[in-house]
Amino acid sequence: MEERIKAIYNDCWGIYKKYLSNHDMSLWNRNTEVMMKKYDNQPDICGLLIWFSGRVQTLHDEWRMAHE
Repeated sequence: MEERIKAIYNDCWGIYKKYLSNHDMSLWNRNTEVMMKKYDNQPDICGLLIWFSGRVQTLHDEWRMAHE
């Protein structure tokens, strides 16, 4: 279980870092889909990514407003 949690954390951190490097929400969305498939669309992963996605979308909205 501990190794699974580490892997999930590292994957989430990785796709977040990719988002920060280019602020591409469509890439974020594709990466979350890949991650869900990687973990067999298990409910805990889907819930976690939905939670993260809402926060990343908020950050993205703030970033867009600052760069318009």
